[in-house]
Amino acid sequence: MQRIQLVVSQREGGREVFSANANHPEAEPLRALVAADARQVLPQAPEDQVLKRKLVALGAPLRGVEPLAIEPTEQMPTLVRGLTLARRDAVVARSLPLCFWRLRETLDVKVLAGLTPRAEDRHALGFLLELTGELGGDRRLVGLAESLRDRRMTSQRDFFQLSPPRREAVVRDFPTAAKWGFRMNMDLDSFRALFDKFVTK
Repeated sequence: MQRIQLVVSQREGGREVFSANANHPEAEPLRALVAADARQVLPQAPEDQVLKRKLVALGAPLRGVEPLAIEPTEQMPTLVRGLTLARRDAVVARSLPLCFWRLRETLDVKVLAGLTPRAEDRHALGFLLELTGELGGDRRLVGLAESLRDRRMTSQRDFFQLSPPRREAVVRDFPTAAKWGFRMNMDLDSFRALFDKFVTK
């Protein structure tokens, strides 16, 4: 944080004391992160950790998580379960487009839809698929995403399903999410930064 000037330091006696750099362009998101209510973080279930390991095997860059090899027949079910976790875990949400991108040649949207019983979850899957196409410049994925859209979803709703609901979350300007009817406290750039780090176009 000091290297990118999010914090500044000064010597006080024999100690180095750090404080936030209020003039940094990214100071506000950092302030919101620090102020977040810790009670809103959901505990991780043991099956979530196994799922994360499978997602890493599909290309999700989850730090500190070792990949768990899966069979090709497990790939689509893992993506669907990954979506459910992504709606509770922002780190997984940012990573999921990298899984879609890695599997883009073998994605079977009909299979994905069949494995996703809830219409809202299919709709969320469509949003992440279109986002992947947008990030990677693949219009075919954007077209495939449309088959997952639920036209009955006309009201805005939170993408992240937290319990208790996040209070006073800052809704970011995110045209792709808004197009699919989702409010998010993340923006396109937060997804793009991770995607571009791991994908060479």
